[in-house]
Amino acid sequence: MAEFTWELQPRAEGLVDELVEAAVLDSPRLAALVRGLAARTSTRLQDWLDHIGGPVSDEQLTEVGYVEVAPDLWRHPGAQLPAIVPGDRRVVALRVDDAAVFATAQSSVDGVQGSPRSGFRRAVVSGGDAVVIAGVERRSWGRGVEPQEFDPGEVLRAARAWQLLAERPRGFGGPDEVRAATGVMREVVTLVGHDLAASYFLELERQYWQRRNTAAVLQHSRQDRLGLGWGNNDHHTFRSSRASFHLLVTLLTTLGFAVRERFYAGAEAGWGAQVLEHPGCGGVIFADVDLDPSDVDLDFASVELAEGGKLGTVGLWCALHGESVLAAGMHHLEGQFDFDRLREDLGGLGIGHMKPFSDFPHLRQAFTEAERWPVRQLRLAELVAAGQISPETAEEFGRLGAAGSHLENLARRGGFKGFNQHNVSTTMRATDPRIYRPVTAGE
Repeated sequence: MAEFTWELQPRAEGLVDELVEAAVLDSPRLAALVRGLAARTSTRLQDWLDHIGGPVSDEQLTEVGYVEVAPDLWRHPGAQLPAIVPGDRRVVALRVDDAAVFATAQSSVDGVQGSPRSGFRRAVVSGGDAVVIAGVERRSWGRGVEPQEFDPGEVLRAARAWQLLAERPRGFGGPDEVRAATGVMREVVTLVGHDLAASYFLELERQYWQRRNTAAVLQHSRQDRLGLGWGNNDHHTFRSSRASFHLLVTLLTTLGFAVRERFYAGAEAGWGAQVLEHPGCGGVIFADVDLDPSDVDLDFASVELAEGGKLGTVGLWCALHGESVLAAGMHHLEGQFDFDRLREDLGGLGIGHMKPFSDFPHLRQAFTEAERWPVRQLRLAELVAAGQISPETAEEFGRLGAAGSHLENLARRGGFKGFNQHNVSTTMRATDPRIYRPVTAGE
Protein backbone atom coordinates (compact mmCIF):
# COMPACT_ATOMS: atom_id res chain seq x y z
CA MET A 1 0.00 0.00 0.00
CA ALA A 2 2.13 2.83 -1.34
CA GLU A 3 0.32 5.60 0.49
CA PHE A 4 1.53 4.13 3.77
CA THR A 5 5.20 3.84 2.91
CA TRP A 6 6.55 5.78 5.86
CA GLU A 7 9.90 7.50 5.46
CA LEU A 8 12.35 8.98 7.92
CA GLN A 9 11.86 12.68 8.57
CA PRO A 10 15.17 13.75 10.15
CA ARG A 11 14.80 17.44 9.30
CA ALA A 12 11.41 17.63 10.94
CA GLU A 13 12.68 15.79 14.00
CA GLY A 14 15.68 18.12 14.06
CA LEU A 15 13.38 21.15 14.22
CA VAL A 16 11.44 19.62 17.14
CA ASP A 17 14.70 18.80 18.94
CA GLU A 18 15.92 22.38 18.48
CA LEU A 19 12.73 23.69 20.10
CA VAL A 20 13.05 21.19 22.95
CA GLU A 21 16.70 22.00 23.60
CA ALA A 22 16.04 25.77 23.63
CA ALA A 23 13.13 25.32 26.05
CA VAL A 24 15.24 23.18 28.42
CA LEU A 25 18.01 25.79 28.38
CA ASP A 26 15.51 28.54 29.22
CA SER A 27 13.80 26.66 32.05
CA PRO A 28 15.44 25.13 35.14
CA ARG A 29 12.07 23.62 36.02
CA LEU A 30 11.82 21.87 32.67
CA ALA A 31 15.42 20.70 32.94
CA ALA A 32 14.57 19.14 36.31
CA LEU A 33 11.52 17.44 34.80
CA VAL A 34 13.68 16.01 32.00
CA ARG A 35 16.05 14.52 34.58
CA GLY A 36 13.09 13.12 36.50
CA LEU A 37 11.66 11.50 33.38
CA ALA A 38 14.93 9.72 32.68
CA ALA A 39 15.60 8.56 36.24
CA ARG A 40 12.06 7.73 37.35
CA THR A 41 10.30 6.59 34.16
CA SER A 42 13.07 5.56 31.70
CA THR A 43 11.73 8.01 29.10
CA ARG A 44 12.75 11.16 27.23
CA LEU A 45 10.77 14.39 27.10
CA GLN A 46 10.15 13.76 23.39
CA ASP A 47 8.32 10.53 24.25
CA TRP A 48 5.55 12.57 25.87
CA LEU A 49 5.11 15.63 23.68
CA ASP A 50 1.62 16.52 22.46
CA HIS A 51 2.76 19.88 21.12
CA ILE A 52 5.60 22.32 21.46
CA GLY A 53 5.62 26.05 20.85
CA GLY A 54 8.24 28.66 20.17
CA PRO A 55 9.66 31.15 17.68
CA VAL A 56 9.51 29.26 14.39
CA SER A 57 8.40 30.57 11.01
CA ASP A 58 5.81 29.16 8.64
CA GLU A 59 8.57 28.73 6.06
CA GLN A 60 10.67 26.60 8.43
CA LEU A 61 7.68 24.39 9.17
CA THR A 62 6.71 23.98 5.53
CA GLU A 63 10.26 23.14 4.49
CA VAL A 64 10.36 20.10 6.81
CA GLY A 65 6.89 18.81 5.91
CA TYR A 66 4.62 20.33 8.56
CA VAL A 67 1.13 21.41 7.47
CA GLU A 68 -1.09 24.01 9.13
CA VAL A 69 -4.23 22.11 10.18
CA ALA A 70 -5.81 24.98 12.15
CA PRO A 71 -4.78 28.60 12.79
CA ASP A 72 -1.30 28.49 14.35
CA LEU A 73 -1.40 24.69 14.76
CA TRP A 74 0.92 22.63 12.58
CA ARG A 75 1.16 18.85 12.29
CA HIS A 76 3.33 16.54 10.20
CA PRO A 77 1.23 14.04 8.19
CA GLY A 78 4.15 11.72 7.49
CA ALA A 79 5.89 11.62 10.86
CA GLN A 80 5.42 10.54 14.44
CA LEU A 81 6.21 13.95 15.89
CA PRO A 82 4.42 16.48 18.11
CA ALA A 83 2.36 19.34 16.79
CA ILE A 84 4.05 22.75 16.68
CA VAL A 85 2.47 26.05 17.72
CA PRO A 86 4.47 29.06 16.47
CA GLY A 87 4.68 31.94 18.94
CA ASP A 88 6.89 34.25 20.92
CA ARG A 89 6.72 32.27 24.16
CA ARG A 90 8.04 28.74 24.46
CA VAL A 91 5.49 26.06 25.32
CA VAL A 92 6.10 22.40 26.19
CA ALA A 93 2.92 20.32 26.50
CA LEU A 94 3.19 16.71 27.65
CA ARG A 95 0.42 14.26 26.81
CA VAL A 96 -0.96 12.73 30.01
CA ASP A 97 -3.95 10.60 30.97
CA ASP A 98 -5.30 13.01 33.61
CA ALA A 99 -4.33 16.68 33.74
CA ALA A 100 -5.55 17.03 37.34
CA VAL A 101 -3.33 14.16 38.47
CA PHE A 102 -0.39 15.74 36.64
CA ALA A 103 -1.08 19.08 38.32
CA THR A 104 -1.10 17.47 41.76
CA ALA A 105 2.03 15.43 41.13
CA GLN A 106 3.86 18.55 39.90
CA SER A 107 2.62 20.68 42.85
CA SER A 108 0.89 23.15 40.56
CA VAL A 109 -1.25 25.96 41.96
CA ASP A 110 -2.46 27.15 38.55
CA GLY A 111 -5.46 24.82 38.37
CA VAL A 112 -6.86 22.82 35.47
CA GLN A 113 -8.60 24.22 32.39
CA GLY A 114 -11.28 22.20 30.66
CA SER A 115 -13.81 19.62 31.74
CA PRO A 116 -12.95 16.05 32.73
CA ARG A 117 -13.22 13.67 29.73
CA SER A 118 -13.46 16.58 27.30
CA GLY A 119 -11.68 16.81 23.97
CA PHE A 120 -8.79 18.86 25.37
CA ARG A 121 -7.91 19.58 29.00
CA ARG A 122 -4.81 21.33 30.28
CA ALA A 123 -2.89 21.85 33.51
CA VAL A 124 -0.12 24.48 33.41
CA VAL A 125 2.47 23.63 36.07
CA SER A 126 5.22 26.14 35.33
CA GLY A 127 3.97 29.13 37.31
CA GLY A 128 6.05 32.17 36.36
CA ASP A 129 8.71 30.15 34.57
CA ALA A 130 10.03 31.44 31.24
CA VAL A 131 8.63 28.33 29.52
CA VAL A 132 4.98 27.28 29.75
CA ILE A 133 5.01 23.65 30.91
CA ALA A 134 1.70 21.82 30.77
CA GLY A 135 0.16 18.39 30.99
CA VAL A 136 -2.64 17.94 28.47
CA GLU A 137 -5.35 15.35 27.92
CA ARG A 138 -5.71 14.97 24.17
CA ARG A 139 -8.95 13.31 23.07
CA SER A 140 -9.66 15.34 19.96
CA TRP A 141 -7.40 17.18 17.56
CA GLY A 142 -10.50 19.08 16.55
CA ARG A 143 -10.14 21.06 19.77
CA GLY A 144 -6.70 22.38 18.79
CA VAL A 145 -5.02 23.71 21.93
CA GLU A 146 -8.10 25.33 23.46
CA PRO A 147 -9.50 23.64 26.59
CA GLN A 148 -13.08 22.43 26.23
CA GLU A 149 -15.70 23.22 28.86
CA PHE A 150 -18.70 20.91 28.86
CA ASP A 151 -22.22 22.17 29.39
CA PRO A 152 -24.40 20.14 31.83
CA GLY A 153 -25.81 17.99 29.04
CA GLU A 154 -22.35 17.13 27.75
CA VAL A 155 -21.23 16.19 31.27
CA LEU A 156 -24.11 13.73 31.57
CA ARG A 157 -23.56 12.25 28.10
CA ALA A 158 -19.84 11.79 28.72
CA ALA A 159 -20.53 10.06 32.04
CA ARG A 160 -23.08 7.75 30.39
CA ALA A 161 -20.69 6.93 27.52
CA TRP A 162 -17.90 6.10 29.96
CA GLN A 163 -20.26 3.91 31.99
CA LEU A 164 -21.40 1.97 28.91
CA LEU A 165 -17.81 1.19 27.95
CA ALA A 166 -16.63 0.44 31.48
CA GLU A 167 -19.52 -1.91 32.23
CA ARG A 168 -19.87 -3.65 28.87
CA PRO A 169 -19.92 -7.48 29.03
CA ARG A 170 -16.58 -9.20 28.41
CA GLY A 171 -17.53 -12.81 27.82
CA PHE A 172 -15.60 -15.72 26.33
CA GLY A 173 -17.83 -15.95 23.26
CA GLY A 174 -17.02 -15.12 19.67
CA PRO A 175 -18.72 -13.34 16.78
CA ASP A 176 -22.11 -12.79 18.45
CA GLU A 177 -20.51 -11.09 21.45
CA VAL A 178 -18.30 -8.93 19.22
CA ARG A 179 -21.43 -7.84 17.35
CA ALA A 180 -23.08 -6.98 20.66
CA ALA A 181 -20.03 -4.95 21.68
CA THR A 182 -20.25 -3.07 18.38
CA GLY A 183 -23.78 -2.08 19.32
CA VAL A 184 -22.42 -0.56 22.52
CA MET A 185 -19.86 1.39 20.47
CA ARG A 186 -22.61 2.82 18.26
CA GLU A 187 -24.49 4.02 21.32
CA VAL A 188 -21.36 5.64 22.74
CA VAL A 189 -20.64 7.41 19.43
CA THR A 190 -24.21 8.74 19.41
CA LEU A 191 -23.66 10.17 22.89
CA VAL A 192 -20.26 11.84 22.52
CA GLY A 193 -19.06 11.57 18.91
CA HIS A 194 -16.25 9.54 17.37
CA ASP A 195 -13.26 11.31 18.94
CA LEU A 196 -14.32 11.01 22.55
CA ALA A 197 -15.79 7.53 22.04
CA ALA A 198 -12.52 6.18 20.63
CA SER A 199 -10.46 7.91 23.29
CA TYR A 200 -12.61 6.56 26.13
CA PHE A 201 -12.44 3.08 24.58
CA LEU A 202 -8.62 3.12 24.50
CA GLU A 203 -8.29 4.53 28.01
CA LEU A 204 -10.49 1.80 29.44
CA GLU A 205 -8.74 -0.90 27.40
CA ARG A 206 -5.41 0.23 28.86
CA GLN A 207 -6.86 -0.02 32.36
CA TYR A 208 -8.22 -3.51 31.72
CA TRP A 209 -4.93 -4.71 30.23
CA GLN A 210 -2.86 -3.20 33.03
CA ARG A 211 -4.71 -5.13 35.71
CA ARG A 212 -3.51 -8.33 34.04
CA ASN A 213 0.15 -7.47 33.49
CA THR A 214 2.76 -7.07 36.23
CA ALA A 215 5.23 -5.18 34.02
CA ALA A 216 2.46 -2.72 33.20
CA VAL A 217 1.58 -2.21 36.87
CA LEU A 218 5.21 -1.53 37.78
CA GLN A 219 5.89 0.83 34.87
CA HIS A 220 2.60 2.67 35.30
CA SER A 221 3.39 3.27 38.97
CA ARG A 222 6.76 4.74 37.95
CA GLN A 223 5.11 7.04 35.41
CA ASP A 224 2.24 8.02 37.66
CA ARG A 225 4.58 9.29 40.37
CA LEU A 226 5.07 12.17 37.95
CA GLY A 227 1.35 12.25 37.11
CA LEU A 228 1.78 10.97 33.56
CA GLY A 229 -0.28 7.81 33.18
CA TRP A 230 0.13 6.15 29.76
CA GLY A 231 0.53 9.38 27.80
CA ASN A 232 3.57 7.83 26.10
CA ASN A 233 1.47 5.10 24.46
CA ASP A 234 2.43 4.34 20.87
CA HIS A 235 -0.16 1.74 19.87
CA HIS A 236 -2.57 -0.84 21.27
CA THR A 237 -2.60 -4.45 20.03
CA PHE A 238 -5.74 -6.58 19.86
CA ARG A 239 -5.77 -10.24 18.85
CA SER A 240 -8.71 -11.85 17.14
CA SER A 241 -9.85 -15.25 15.93
CA ARG A 242 -10.37 -15.59 12.19
CA ALA A 243 -14.14 -15.86 12.69
CA SER A 244 -14.32 -12.52 14.51
CA PHE A 245 -11.66 -10.51 12.70
CA HIS A 246 -13.87 -8.66 10.21
CA LEU A 247 -16.26 -7.93 13.09
CA LEU A 248 -13.42 -6.50 15.20
CA VAL A 249 -12.47 -4.18 12.34
CA THR A 250 -16.14 -3.17 12.01
CA LEU A 251 -16.23 -2.38 15.74
CA LEU A 252 -13.13 -0.21 15.43
CA THR A 253 -14.31 1.63 12.32
CA THR A 254 -17.63 2.25 14.09
CA LEU A 255 -15.56 4.22 16.62
CA GLY A 256 -14.02 6.20 13.77
CA PHE A 257 -10.71 4.37 13.32
CA ALA A 258 -9.45 4.38 9.73
CA VAL A 259 -7.49 1.53 8.18
CA ARG A 260 -3.84 2.17 7.45
CA GLU A 261 -1.25 -0.31 6.21
CA ARG A 262 -1.66 -4.05 6.61
CA PHE A 263 1.04 -6.64 6.43
CA TYR A 264 1.69 -10.34 6.41
CA ALA A 265 4.43 -11.88 8.51
CA GLY A 266 5.17 -14.76 6.17
CA ALA A 267 3.91 -18.27 5.59
CA GLU A 268 6.08 -19.66 8.38
CA ALA A 269 4.52 -17.25 10.90
CA GLY A 270 0.94 -17.63 9.69
CA TRP A 271 -0.01 -14.21 10.99
CA GLY A 272 -0.90 -10.77 9.71
CA ALA A 273 -2.05 -7.40 10.99
CA GLN A 274 -4.25 -4.50 10.04
CA VAL A 275 -3.09 -1.15 11.40
CA LEU A 276 -5.77 1.44 12.17
CA GLU A 277 -5.39 5.08 13.22
CA HIS A 278 -8.00 7.47 14.55
CA PRO A 279 -7.88 10.86 12.77
CA GLY A 280 -9.54 12.60 15.72
CA CYS A 281 -8.07 11.25 18.94
CA GLY A 282 -4.83 10.06 17.32
CA GLY A 283 -4.92 6.53 18.76
CA VAL A 284 -3.29 3.68 16.83
CA ILE A 285 -4.33 0.01 16.91
CA PHE A 286 -2.68 -3.18 15.66
CA ALA A 287 -5.28 -5.87 14.95
CA ASP A 288 -3.66 -9.31 14.68
CA VAL A 289 -5.08 -12.51 13.15
CA ASP A 290 -3.96 -15.91 11.86
CA LEU A 291 -3.49 -15.90 8.10
CA ASP A 292 -3.02 -18.60 5.48
CA PRO A 293 -0.80 -18.05 2.43
CA SER A 294 -3.97 -17.82 0.32
CA ASP A 295 -5.12 -14.80 2.38
CA VAL A 296 -2.16 -12.58 1.47
CA ASP A 297 -3.77 -10.92 -1.55
CA LEU A 298 -7.07 -10.35 0.25
CA ASP A 299 -8.15 -7.20 1.99
CA PHE A 300 -8.42 -9.52 4.96
CA ALA A 301 -9.84 -6.85 7.25
CA SER A 302 -13.03 -6.58 5.22
CA VAL A 303 -13.82 -10.20 4.35
CA GLU A 304 -14.97 -13.11 6.46
CA LEU A 305 -12.00 -15.45 6.85
CA ALA A 306 -12.64 -19.17 6.52
CA GLU A 307 -12.25 -21.15 9.72
CA GLY A 308 -10.67 -24.53 10.25
CA GLY A 309 -7.19 -25.96 10.11
CA LYS A 310 -4.32 -25.71 12.54
CA LEU A 311 -4.43 -22.74 14.88
CA GLY A 312 -1.49 -20.35 14.57
CA THR A 313 -0.02 -18.15 17.30
CA VAL A 314 -2.90 -15.66 17.36
CA GLY A 315 -5.67 -18.20 16.94
CA LEU A 316 -4.37 -20.39 19.76
CA TRP A 317 -3.99 -17.36 22.02
CA CYS A 318 -7.65 -16.47 21.43
CA ALA A 319 -8.73 -20.10 21.89
CA LEU A 320 -6.96 -20.13 25.27
CA HIS A 321 -7.81 -16.66 26.57
CA GLY A 322 -10.67 -15.24 24.49
CA GLU A 323 -10.97 -12.34 22.07
CA SER A 324 -8.88 -9.27 22.92
CA VAL A 325 -11.92 -7.01 22.60
CA LEU A 326 -13.80 -9.25 25.05
CA ALA A 327 -12.47 -11.30 27.98
CA ALA A 328 -8.78 -11.40 27.17
CA GLY A 329 -8.03 -7.72 26.77
CA MET A 330 -5.10 -6.43 24.76
CA HIS A 331 -2.11 -8.60 23.97
CA HIS A 332 0.19 -5.65 24.58
CA LEU A 333 0.49 -1.90 24.86
CA GLU A 334 3.51 -0.37 23.21
CA GLY A 335 4.97 2.72 24.83
CA GLN A 336 7.79 5.02 23.80
CA PHE A 337 10.81 4.77 26.08
CA ASP A 338 14.54 5.18 26.42
CA PHE A 339 14.99 1.63 25.12
CA ASP A 340 18.16 0.51 26.92
CA ARG A 341 17.33 2.31 30.13
CA LEU A 342 13.91 0.69 30.41
CA ARG A 343 15.45 -2.76 29.94
CA GLU A 344 17.92 -2.03 32.71
CA ASP A 345 15.45 -0.37 35.09
CA LEU A 346 12.72 -2.98 34.74
CA GLY A 347 15.35 -5.70 34.99
CA GLY A 348 16.23 -4.30 38.40
CA LEU A 349 12.58 -4.79 39.37
CA GLY A 350 12.58 -8.40 38.21
CA ILE A 351 11.01 -7.87 34.79
CA GLY A 352 12.95 -9.37 31.89
CA HIS A 353 12.78 -8.55 28.19
CA MET A 354 12.64 -10.89 25.24
CA LYS A 355 15.14 -10.51 22.42
CA PRO A 356 14.53 -7.28 20.41
CA PHE A 357 12.66 -7.85 17.18
CA SER A 358 13.54 -4.43 15.76
CA ASP A 359 16.99 -3.04 16.43
CA PHE A 360 17.57 -0.24 13.93
CA PRO A 361 18.77 3.33 14.49
CA HIS A 362 15.23 4.58 13.77
CA LEU A 363 13.19 1.82 15.45
CA ARG A 364 13.88 -0.46 18.41
CA GLN A 365 11.25 -2.83 19.79
CA ALA A 366 11.16 -5.63 22.37
CA PHE A 367 8.53 -7.34 24.50
CA THR A 368 8.82 -7.81 28.23
CA GLU A 369 8.44 -11.37 29.42
CA ALA A 370 4.94 -12.70 28.93
CA GLU A 371 2.49 -12.55 31.81
CA ARG A 372 1.21 -16.11 32.22
CA TRP A 373 -2.56 -16.34 32.54
CA PRO A 374 -4.56 -19.27 33.94
CA VAL A 375 -6.57 -21.22 31.37
CA ARG A 376 -9.96 -22.82 31.91
CA GLN A 377 -9.83 -26.60 31.99
CA LEU A 378 -12.78 -26.90 29.61
CA ARG A 379 -10.93 -24.88 26.98
CA LEU A 380 -7.87 -27.08 27.34
CA ALA A 381 -9.97 -30.24 26.98
CA GLU A 382 -11.63 -28.88 23.84
CA LEU A 383 -8.26 -27.99 22.28
CA VAL A 384 -6.86 -31.46 23.02
CA ALA A 385 -9.96 -33.10 21.55
CA ALA A 386 -9.61 -30.96 18.41
CA GLY A 387 -5.94 -31.93 18.05
CA GLN A 388 -4.75 -28.35 18.48
CA ILE A 389 -2.52 -29.05 21.48
CA SER A 390 -1.11 -32.21 23.00
CA PRO A 391 -2.20 -33.61 26.39
CA GLU A 392 1.27 -32.73 27.69
CA THR A 393 0.90 -29.11 26.61
CA ALA A 394 -2.58 -28.98 28.14
CA GLU A 395 -1.17 -30.29 31.42
CA GLU A 396 1.54 -27.60 31.38
CA PHE A 397 -0.97 -24.83 30.64
CA GLY A 398 -3.26 -26.10 33.38
CA ARG A 399 -0.43 -26.11 35.88
CA LEU A 400 1.54 -22.99 34.91
CA GLY A 401 -0.85 -20.98 32.77
CA ALA A 402 -0.15 -19.87 29.19
CA ALA A 403 1.60 -16.79 27.79
CA GLY A 404 -0.87 -13.92 27.94
CA SER A 405 0.18 -10.27 27.68
CA HIS A 406 3.26 -8.08 27.41
CA LEU A 407 4.42 -4.49 27.72
CA GLU A 408 6.32 -3.47 24.60
CA ASN A 409 9.38 -1.26 24.79
CA LEU A 410 9.76 1.00 21.74
CA ALA A 411 12.10 3.80 20.73
CA ARG A 412 11.53 5.86 17.56
CA ARG A 413 13.95 8.23 15.87
CA GLY A 414 13.81 10.27 12.69
CA GLY A 415 10.08 10.83 13.09
CA PHE A 416 9.51 7.30 11.72
CA LYS A 417 5.80 6.50 11.90
CA GLY A 418 5.80 2.97 10.54
CA PHE A 419 6.57 -0.46 11.90
CA ASN A 420 9.02 -3.24 11.19
CA GLN A 421 7.38 -5.48 8.61
CA HIS A 422 10.36 -7.81 8.65
CA ASN A 423 11.81 -9.93 11.46
CA VAL A 424 8.30 -10.44 12.84
CA SER A 425 8.05 -14.15 12.06
CA THR A 426 10.64 -15.06 14.68
CA THR A 427 8.91 -12.92 17.29
CA MET A 428 5.50 -14.38 16.57
CA ARG A 429 6.84 -17.90 16.90
CA ALA A 430 8.59 -16.96 20.15
CA THR A 431 5.32 -15.66 21.66
CA ASP A 432 3.30 -18.75 20.65
CA PRO A 433 2.01 -20.15 23.97
CA ARG A 434 3.05 -23.64 22.89
CA ILE A 435 6.76 -22.76 22.74
CA TYR A 436 7.10 -19.61 24.84
CA ARG A 437 9.84 -19.82 27.46
CA PRO A 438 10.66 -16.88 29.76
CA VAL A 439 14.06 -15.24 29.87
CA THR A 440 15.95 -14.14 32.94
CA ALA A 441 15.33 -10.58 34.12
CA GLY A 442 17.97 -8.23 32.80
CA GLU A 443 18.98 -10.43 29.85
